[in-house]
Amino acid sequence: MSESVVKDALIKTIKELEESGDIVVVNPIESAVVNKFFEAIQEVSPNMLSPSELAGIINALNAHQLGFGLDARDFQTIIGITQKELQSAVKKLKVAKW
Repeated sequence: MSESVVKDALIKTIKELEESGDIVVVNPIESAVVNKFFEAIQEVSPNMLSPSELAGIINALNAHQLGFGLDARDFQTIIGITQKELQSAVKKLKVAKW
């Protein structure tokens, strides 16, 4: 799910809550409120992977089928993202607390 889709859904929901009188947003900068909610969602949701991160994870899971090991030089070519990018994507999958 892309960042813009999530942020659009947040904007819509916040506006609906404001119109119904359930919440009052006093910050005049709409994006500030949305960005704060978005940051909280990113902390707990693995659905925030970019397409390249998801593809890299899938490629890494399938790499064992290649029949040879990956060295640092071939990693990005075969997996599609760098080792650092893959580590960052995997962190998004970890649950902070059960």
